[in-house]
Amino acid sequence: MKIVTTPAPIDKKASQQPRRQARFAFAILLTINILNYADRSVLAAIQPKLQIDFHLTNTELGLLSSSFLLIYALGTLPLGIWADRSVRKNIVALCVGVWSVATALTGFTQNFIQIFIARSFLGVGEAGYAPASLSLIGDYFSKERRGRVLSLWSIGNLIGTALGLILGGIIADAFGWRWAFYVVGIPGLLAAFLIWRTVEPRRGASEQNADEEEGDTDDAAHMHVDKDFWKVARRILRIPTYWILIGAFVFSFFTIGSAQTWITTYMVRDFGLSVARAGIYSGVVLLSGSLVGTVIGGFVADFLQRRMPQGRLLVATFAFLVGAPLTMIALTLHNLGPFLGFFVGAILCLSLSLGPLNAVIQDVVAPEVRATAAGLVLLLAHLLGDAASPLIVGAIADRSSLGFALLVTAPTCLFLAGIICLIGLRTVANDMRAQQRQSGRG
Repeated sequence: MKIVTTPAPIDKKASQQPRRQARFAFAILLTINILNYADRSVLAAIQPKLQIDFHLTNTELGLLSSSFLLIYALGTLPLGIWADRSVRKNIVALCVGVWSVATALTGFTQNFIQIFIARSFLGVGEAGYAPASLSLIGDYFSKERRGRVLSLWSIGNLIGTALGLILGGIIADAFGWRWAFYVVGIPGLLAAFLIWRTVEPRRGASEQNADEEEGDTDDAAHMHVDKDFWKVARRILRIPTYWILIGAFVFSFFTIGSAQTWITTYMVRDFGLSVARAGIYSGVVLLSGSLVGTVIGGFVADFLQRRMPQGRLLVATFAFLVGAPLTMIALTLHNLGPFLGFFVGAILCLSLSLGPLNAVIQDVVAPEVRATAAGLVLLLAHLLGDAASPLIVGAIADRSSLGFALLVTAPTCLFLAGIICLIGLRTVANDMRAQQRQSGRG
C-alpha cells in the first residue's frame, strides 16, 4: 500500500551530520582498500628474490598467489552472508586486523610451506572486507552517486597495488625482502581501529531517504533480511544481468590476477631490470593509467546512466573490447618504452570498468541482500579468475616462457569479458526496473 504524504521541512544541520559520517567512513574504507591491495601485491614485487632464496619454480611461485586467492575466494561468500546479518563495520575491522598480522608474520617465514600458510591466512582476513564494504557504501550514498563513489573506492585497488609493487621492490633491494612484509603489514591495525569507531548506517538507508523525499513510504521499503542463504541465492541468481556480471568479473579477474602476480617478474626477465626498477616502473604505470581510467570510468558511467539504463555496462563493454588488443600489442613488444606506452593504455581501459561493474550490482540487486550478492560474485570471480590465473600462467611459463603465457591468456580473457558485457546490454534495463519495483519505487 502506498501512502502519499507532504514532505517534512529538511533540517540542514541534521542532514549534514550523516553526510560527514559517510565521508569519514568512506575515507577509512578507501584507506583499507589501499592497504588490502598493498599487502597482497608486495609478494609480486619480491618474487625474483624469493625464488632464489627458496629455490622455487614458476609453478610454485604461482601457487603462492593462488593459495591466497583461493582461500580469499572461499571465504568471501560466507563472510558476505555474515555481513548481511551482522554489524558490517565490525566485520571489516576484524578482517583488517587479521590480514595485517598475517602480512607481518610472512616476513618471518623460512621455507615454501611456511610462506604458503601465511599467505593463506592473509586470504582469510581479506575475504570479509569487500562484501561488507560494498554494502556499507551502498547505504552511505544515493544510487545516483554510486558509480562515482565506487570508482573512487576502486582506486584503492590500484593505488594499493602500485604501492605494494613500488615499496616492495625498493625495500627488498635495500633491506631484504622480509622487511617489505613488515612495513606494509603494520598500518592496517590503525585502520581497523578507525573503521570500528565509525557509525553503522541503516540497511537500505539511501533508498529509504529517497522514498521519504518523494513522499513514498511503501511497505516494501522497510528492509527484511532473509536468513535462508539458498533462498537468497536463488533470488539473486534469477537476475539475468547478475550472470553477466559473474562472467565479466571472472575473465577480468583472471587478467588482473595474472598481471599483478607476474608483471614485475616479467619486466625483470624480459627487460633485464632490477627488482627495484621493475617495481617502480610497473607501479607507476599501473597507478597513472588506473587513476585516470577509474575516475573517467565512474563519471562517464554516471553521465551515461542518467540518459540510458545501460550506461554503466556500456562503459565496461568498451573498456574490455579496446583493452584486449592493447594488451596483445604490449606483450609482443620487446623495447621497454613502447611496451610501457601500450601497457598504460591497456591498464587505463581495464580500469574504466571497475566502478561501473560494482555499481551495476547495486543497481540490479535489492539492498538487503547486496553483501551476499557481492560475496557470491566475488567467490566465483576469484575462484575461477585470479585464484586460478597465477598458477595457470606459472605452469605454462615453466613449459615455454612467461611472455608467451601472458600473451595467450590476458588478451583472450579481456575479449571474452567484453563479449559477455555486450550481451548484458540487453538485460540490464529490465533488471533495474524489477529491482526498483521490488524496493517499492517502481
